[in-house]
Amino acid sequence: MLRFICLYSCLLIQIIFLKVQAQPLSLDQHTQIQAPGWRHVTLAPNSIEKQLIQSYSFHDTPLTTLAAERGAAIAKIPLAAKDAGSWIVSLSVNYLDSGFAFWQDASGIKKVADFSQNHLAQTAIIMHSQAFKLTFTEPANGTLWLYLHAKHYAKPVNVTIDPENTFIHQQFLINTLSIIAITVMLTLACMALILYFKTHYSVALYCAGYIGLHGVGWACAAGLFGAFFQFKHLNSHYLGMYIFSFAIASASAFAYYLFNFQRYPTTRLGLCLKYFAMFAIICGFINLLLPFHWVFYLAHLLAAIWVLLSLQLGFTMFGLKDFRAKYFLIGNLVYSVSLIVFILSHLNILVISSPELWVLTALAIDCICILLSLSEWLKLKQHDYIQALQQSRIDPLTKAGNRLQLQENLDKLGEFYLIAFIDCDGIKSINDQLGHSHGDALLIEVTQLLKQAVGKQGEVYRTGGDEFICLFTATTATELKNLTQSVSRSLDHIHQQIIQAWPLSGVSYGLANSAECSNYSECLTLADERMYNIKHARKKTAVVSNVVPEKA
Repeated sequence: MLRFICLYSCLLIQIIFLKVQAQPLSLDQHTQIQAPGWRHVTLAPNSIEKQLIQSYSFHDTPLTTLAAERGAAIAKIPLAAKDAGSWIVSLSVNYLDSGFAFWQDASGIKKVADFSQNHLAQTAIIMHSQAFKLTFTEPANGTLWLYLHAKHYAKPVNVTIDPENTFIHQQFLINTLSIIAITVMLTLACMALILYFKTHYSVALYCAGYIGLHGVGWACAAGLFGAFFQFKHLNSHYLGMYIFSFAIASASAFAYYLFNFQRYPTTRLGLCLKYFAMFAIICGFINLLLPFHWVFYLAHLLAAIWVLLSLQLGFTMFGLKDFRAKYFLIGNLVYSVSLIVFILSHLNILVISSPELWVLTALAIDCICILLSLSEWLKLKQHDYIQALQQSRIDPLTKAGNRLQLQENLDKLGEFYLIAFIDCDGIKSINDQLGHSHGDALLIEVTQLLKQAVGKQGEVYRTGGDEFICLFTATTATELKNLTQSVSRSLDHIHQQIIQAWPLSGVSYGLANSAECSNYSECLTLADERMYNIKHARKKTAVVSNVVPEKA
């Protein structure tokens, strides 16, 4: 009986006090309550309704802010609504295990909302904050009691009360931008992952980790993950902080491979990226053993280090005119500024509306830039691959095609074709008497003459030390016959040109076309035989002409 009298007396005192101090509510403007006088309490959730006033009165020293605090806290907010209507009460709290609202007036006290983060049947949902609907069917005057319990309050918990229609516009803006930013990140991560499966490049995998883990982490922190998957003893909003360490490790590894530091393992920046990635991974596993508030501070430490490291890397590589750095630097500049704003807001140094939205928007821009830098890396890799592929099919001395390229084109031959087998005469004599540099010069000149003679009708290939093959195609048998005669005259002319410039040399050739053979292998053999017949005949002629007749 005595306990009931005390409780009733407290209730009357509160009502009298509220008539003077009550915050007026209007249906056409919002009401913002800075630092509503939170007080730590020790209440079990199932006994809140009975002990609210007593616990609040017992803890008579209000907190200046809930930022960096943890545990249970209560605030009382005197309100006076002149008209009936619905208002939305928003609390700027990131992580919340339990959240309850109670309304107290002359008729008593009752629970009006459960806005715990694991409670899916909330009357109002806004990402990065908590909200609930407060409805009065008639003018009201009383106290709004708020009970919170969290492992860590990341920032000052301020309270905003908006008319329902005003809140809907704010809710649409914040929720839509958040979902778009998270969707962009997850989509880009899937694209990077597909690139990895196609190319097996480590840089694509780390890019997917960089973008994807950030996207998943923010999906958890914003409440999207909890909307689909609910666990009884796990608040999925906290998971974002645990994932962040691995996201930063992936970011550092991505930068390491993006700028090819694996080729220069002793570079200072490369070593910093490598060891920072390892440190972030170790922190990620250590976080599983730490209280959440330490996980929170460690994540902010990693973010601060990454801001400095990424900007240093971006400016350094941009100064070296590495074209990949332009996207990397732009993205990280935007992301770094947002992270600085985010960290300062959590440290209560900077007061800004919805700092999470700043980070999400900046991160989406950063992820687009990161994927663009990956595409530039892949373009460079593709260019190197094509260049290597071309070099593998080009003779380095004469720049003519080699045996590999010849074989590829032989396999593509149609019905009418001509093969010319060409050999440089006297190359050994030139190498022995004049030196190998002169022999190389002869081969280069022969190649140039052959290419001029062949023109667009065929291709020239160097298949050995002093051997060349020219491949021609035709569309009809008549064209093939005319082509054979034309090529024969051209090769005779080249032979005369070489003899004039190189008296010790010349060219021997043999021709064979598809009209004479059933396949290109037979044509190659026949052209080779004819070339050697001409070479042998020229040698025999040269020997006879050099014999001096004996005197009678």
